[in-house]
Amino acid sequence: MSKIRANQITNENCNGAPTFTNGLNSSGIVTSNTSATTFSGNLTVTENLGTSGTLTYEDVSSIDSVGIITARSGVKVGPTAGVGATIFTDGSINSAGIITAVNVSVASSVTAVSYYGDGSGLSGVSNGILEQISGQCDGSTRTCDFGTFTFPAVSSQQNLHQTSYGEITGLTVKYKPPAGCIGVLFNWNFQIGSHNVSHDIQHHRMYIKNDDDSTSDGLDAETEVVYARFTKGGEYEESPVNLNWYFRIKGSGPFDANTGAMASWTKIKRIRFQSRSYAGSNTLGRYHGTYYGDGGANPRFRQPTITITAFGAIT
Repeated sequence: MSKIRANQITNENCNGAPTFTNGLNSSGIVTSNTSATTFSGNLTVTENLGTSGTLTYEDVSSIDSVGIITARSGVKVGPTAGVGATIFTDGSINSAGIITAVNVSVASSVTAVSYYGDGSGLSGVSNGILEQISGQCDGSTRTCDFGTFTFPAVSSQQNLHQTSYGEITGLTVKYKPPAGCIGVLFNWNFQIGSHNVSHDIQHHRMYIKNDDDSTSDGLDAETEVVYARFTKGGEYEESPVNLNWYFRIKGSGPFDANTGAMASWTKIKRIRFQSRSYAGSNTLGRYHGTYYGDGGANPRFRQPTITITAFGAIT
């Protein structure tokens, strides 16, 4: 093995760097004292590569690392003229695009201008609505908290041309709200029509009872909710009625026969409406249809709808 001992190595003209056509192997330390060292080909380092300055990558298509990559001042993704995402040293991420992940775990809070997608899997979130049931009075059923809710089946008009109170078909419901409910809002939407008189007047009352005929929850058998009374009238009246009533669950105290407020609601309750005409010659008792239709005395059936909303405390 031969050795070359020299202070400097230049090319044969002594005016430039020598060329190593077959490469250069070094088993020791290679030190460059110039301000820049340029490699026109590949540089392979089998051990550690350390630098006290800045390591700049140009046109790197990918980085494959089996260890940890540490960026002490953060990471920017995208062209320098328009960075698409930044990972800051405090762990926060700022992205101008879409972040897609199979699972995301957040220890604190998530803030967004708007949210999209199915939120059925969220827990601990409440807008105050515990349950809502809505549909046509066609005899169909809905699964709800207390079991199965069945809509009344209404397929034809009903005539209540009488001065004594009679039950209106399709307006009777049986319901029990979920635990933690503070009130239930009922909405009935139905058609009422003239009985072909010039002055139509019809009176209405609402009643509530436990469906098992017990007197718990402060109810003494069937009880009228007095403030729910209403009268509908007019000349040749033909109009839909959108009727709302809210039953407050107040937590204590007796049943309020005026408003229907109650201390608790732990049983299935039946709520129904009855109606009568003002007098024999003043009746509006055509329900779920009209007397006139399509330019003549052609009665038209209109199926009623019911919506029930159970409210809880907003969290």
